[in-house]
Amino acid sequence: MRSYTKYKAIVVFMAALLIAGCASQGPYLKLDPSLNTDIRVYDGIQYVPLIKLCATYGIEWKWDSFIRTAVITKNGKIVLRAGSDRILVNGEEKKLGSPVVFTNGAVYVPVTFVKNDLGLIVEARPSTEKVFEKEPEIRAPGKYSIKSIVIDAGHGGKDPGAIGRRLGIKERDLTLSVARKLKRILEDNGIRVIMTRDSDEFISLPNRAKIANSSGADLFVSIHINASRSRSMNGFECYYLSEATNDNARALEAFENATLNTDEGTVVEHSSSLDKTLWDMKLTENRRESAELAGNICSAVDNSLVTRNRGVKTARFYVIKFTRIPSVLVEVGYLSNKFEELKLKDDNYIDRMADVIAKGILSYKNKYEKTEGFTL
Repeated sequence: MRSYTKYKAIVVFMAALLIAGCASQGPYLKLDPSLNTDIRVYDGIQYVPLIKLCATYGIEWKWDSFIRTAVITKNGKIVLRAGSDRILVNGEEKKLGSPVVFTNGAVYVPVTFVKNDLGLIVEARPSTEKVFEKEPEIRAPGKYSIKSIVIDAGHGGKDPGAIGRRLGIKERDLTLSVARKLKRILEDNGIRVIMTRDSDEFISLPNRAKIANSSGADLFVSIHINASRSRSMNGFECYYLSEATNDNARALEAFENATLNTDEGTVVEHSSSLDKTLWDMKLTENRRESAELAGNICSAVDNSLVTRNRGVKTARFYVIKFTRIPSVLVEVGYLSNKFEELKLKDDNYIDRMADVIAKGILSYKNKYEKTEGFTL
């Protein structure tokens, strides 16, 4: 009798686990009959076009052609990438039965995705169910607050960065000066600051990304001073991650990323806990926030009239590509321009530049917290 009771308890326990497992899969969603005519078969698997799927179920969607990734949102968010069978559902990894297909300019998802996964962001109600107005969400304190920032002073130690043509000023010294001043201003405004370096030391690009990724910080801001073959080039620029759009951006990428050649060995392209597909999906989620941050910093430069604002730009700098938080790279000015080199030597000018960057960051912080976080 005792053994029977024990056996019965085990069966009940296993059944409970099974039910819990099924519940974690979310509501089962039937394919809307109107989509039957849109079904296509690839490698023996039935697929439907994502754009029509979203229109049918009232789902918002965005397509990032840079890394061929789609983000769909309704009562949650799913990130899918062409050619991959991995998806992120509300930040959690799941595996599809078949990979997402991109063909003839359209994205197709397997029909099993609709049945097994889409219900996690679509509330399926019986047609007779009365729909009540959704109650306002009670936000957890600090849920969307920006509390800490990584400040990255570019170059350092054996890597001097750009060198002024007239006075021989080294970029590594200027970036550290701006970073230290920026740190003090942000800390005075209640923000915790983590420095990738706080002295004249060499920190490899992979290690800078590691510091950012392990810090638990909300933002990453890398400080640099520009240089160009054209001595007339001058002004302030702020970059976020995307495909380089012109020769100047590609040349700057090559220069800033050259630090890799002086690294002692380890090059970590992405977290060991994420495969490359999931890493790229995480990048997609951060890119809009990065663009917004860059925009706020450049707007602060415009408002201050402290220097010429060359605007928001995009490139593939290592330190902003391999960080898992919204990231920007600031080019404060051009050491190759003799007039700007003179200004950059002035401590008062460095103070003003640090203040302008801080105002842009704080402006972004205020907007972000008021809107409870940006979403794609």
